[in-house]
Amino acid sequence: MASWILVPCLVKLRSEFNAIAPDRDKSSDGSIGDTAHQGSQSDHNPDETGNVPIRDADRVNEVHAIDVDVNLRVPGLSMENVVQFLLARCRSSAEKRLRYIIYNRRIWSASSGWRQRTYTGSNAHDHHAHFSSSYTTSHEASTASWHLEDVPVALTADDKRWIAAEIRAAVKAEINAALRDVPTATENADAIWKKTRSDTRPPWSDTARNLLEANITEAVKAGVAIERYPANQGK
Repeated sequence: MASWILVPCLVKLRSEFNAIAPDRDKSSDGSIGDTAHQGSQSDHNPDETGNVPIRDADRVNEVHAIDVDVNLRVPGLSMENVVQFLLARCRSSAEKRLRYIIYNRRIWSASSGWRQRTYTGSNAHDHHAHFSSSYTTSHEASTASWHLEDVPVALTADDKRWIAAEIRAAVKAEINAALRDVPTATENADAIWKKTRSDTRPPWSDTARNLLEANITEAVKAGVAIERYPANQGK
């Protein structure tokens, strides 16, 4: 049997990092502590040398911390995004499996109500983020989702271009659907021309024809009205 295991909740957290950032850099990842960690209390150490002594001789020694490299290699996704997302869940009590997080010279802990404080340790944690889990058995054993797939991701320039193109296509389709039964200007002109050619009446009324043949000035003086072609009534 292995001398230690990583608690299941952190195994799940690490797997979700791998899922949302499959090509991420893992060079600064870690779980069990190195020699420097073993010389002090640390959640990277197995139980009997960490913060909580082993309580059962038959219990496997557990490691309650992981480090995750900050280089996620996903456009628009940063470790800051992930840390703030998890902190929001912790503050709302939606997530209770973490004891503290250290990242980029800052530390947040459950004991302080997840308030941000300056981290003064020798390692600035600017190459990786540290996540320590609860020692409560039900919490450390939980493999429920951490919901990292819901971490907000900033839109890239390509994303914005794609969205704009999709919107333009959708609007064009809606307009075309709404105007499907509305004739075009060309169709209107053709219809009017066909109607005019098929109309048995002359394009000018008798009065208008007579006026064209007479002296228009005298006609106007006489107050003779010009009848308009019926198709142009009101225009």
